[in-house]
Amino acid sequence: MDEQSMNAACERVGYELGYKVERDVNLGVGLLDQVWSRQDHPNLPELKIAFRILASGGDVNPDVITAGALRALWSDCDHVVFLVPDPGTQKSIQGKVRAFDAIGGFVQLHKYITTITLSELVGGLKAETRTTETIA
Repeated sequence: MDEQSMNAACERVGYELGYKVERDVNLGVGLLDQVWSRQDHPNLPELKIAFRILASGGDVNPDVITAGALRALWSDCDHVVFLVPDPGTQKSIQGKVRAFDAIGGFVQLHKYITTITLSELVGGLKAETRTTETIA
């Protein structure tokens, strides 16, 4: 699947979940593929989730992960999600995040980074809509 169709599918899921979705956003430190935002209560800060869409599968360069994570966190986003095409790429990113966390430090990246495949994202939407139905 190409990046444009992954971007469109991700955007559709965001809208269906009630988020405001912005594409190709620069919040001051670089371009983010998508930012989902929503304010659930007037006394709480707005929740922002940054998305980095990786259309090519395989082993992901650690610099891509680092740049995506830091760009999102420095942009005042609460979480960064790497959207990938297949489980192999997902495991590659998760393994590198665990390696970063093993080094130690002030920021434990696994708390801020999620990696999900496109099929999981779209499948989760279907499961979400099924569980919210009321049964009479």
